[in-house]
Amino acid sequence: MLEKLKKMLPKAADENAIAVYPMMFAMLLLIVGIFFVKTETGAPDIGVIGNLVFLSVLVVIGPYLIKKYLDYMWIKSLEEQFPSFLRDLAESQRSGMNLIQALSSAADSNYGKLTPEIRSMVNHYTWGVPFERIIETFVSRTGNSELMTRSMRIIKEAYASGGNITSTLDSVAKDVAVIKDAEREKKSALGQHVSIMYAIFFLFLIIVLALTKILIPMFKQQSLSLSGGGGFGFADPCGLCSGVKADLNCTPCSIYGVVCSMFALNAGVGCYYTALFFSMLMLQGIFGGLVAGQISEGSATSGLKHSMIMTGLGFATFSILIRIGFLGF
Repeated sequence: MLEKLKKMLPKAADENAIAVYPMMFAMLLLIVGIFFVKTETGAPDIGVIGNLVFLSVLVVIGPYLIKKYLDYMWIKSLEEQFPSFLRDLAESQRSGMNLIQALSSAADSNYGKLTPEIRSMVNHYTWGVPFERIIETFVSRTGNSELMTRSMRIIKEAYASGGNITSTLDSVAKDVAVIKDAEREKKSALGQHVSIMYAIFFLFLIIVLALTKILIPMFKQQSLSLSGGGGFGFADPCGLCSGVKADLNCTPCSIYGVVCSMFALNAGVGCYYTALFFSMLMLQGIFGGLVAGQISEGSATSGLKHSMIMTGLGFATFSILIRIGFLGF
């Protein structure tokens, strides 16, 4: 499945297409929403535009993250077979082969995703390309793997200096195997922390839904009591911002207004608190995903895929529950 998806996406050399085409499609969506979807008064429909903005973000970021994930999985599959490949090269050299003959022998073996790269190295040599250049070409194709880059450059230096290439291959293979074992242990240990981040998000989602379902009707009832002269109650805080322009303190109310329009909620205390809880959920999803990426892969950028999953699930949950009438006031 991953291989079919990878073939559907542009090659690494054409990564600009992954950014340009989705961005063009996203801009088309926004243009349609702004200029062709109108309310009864002829003004742009803010709710539709808000939904299209959210969809456009997914359209722009999604293909990029998918491509990065497929490249990451490809590199990891190469690294898994790399120690075996180096050990087999060393064994072939011990049997009397030179390094090029050992490479040709390895090209007939099965090293998974690494096999085509080995065959490419052999083909380059048959075309008369110097071995050092072949190594650099391999490094440039697998440049996202620091492990293989360092290893191949050590082998290149050993080959160029005329040293004992067999012992070098053995040493590099052992070091790579130890590093991969350490990475597997780290991934196993930290994987549960990523699961905890997802559990925290879903727990937060349940709490937000419960607050929205139970408390907001109480707030609305109290708001009606207050407007009827009943004393204590909850009013819409954004009511003070009605008609106010360019006030920084009213910026959240502008955002909440867009959220309510996206979900077709009427203005008022119910709209305010529903939008508030929804915004809190989106922030939890975004930053929870970034933390999950930092924990699992050592990079907050890698957590963008977790952020997309969490925010997408939160948005879909709110949309569905409001659509079926479970939420919405």
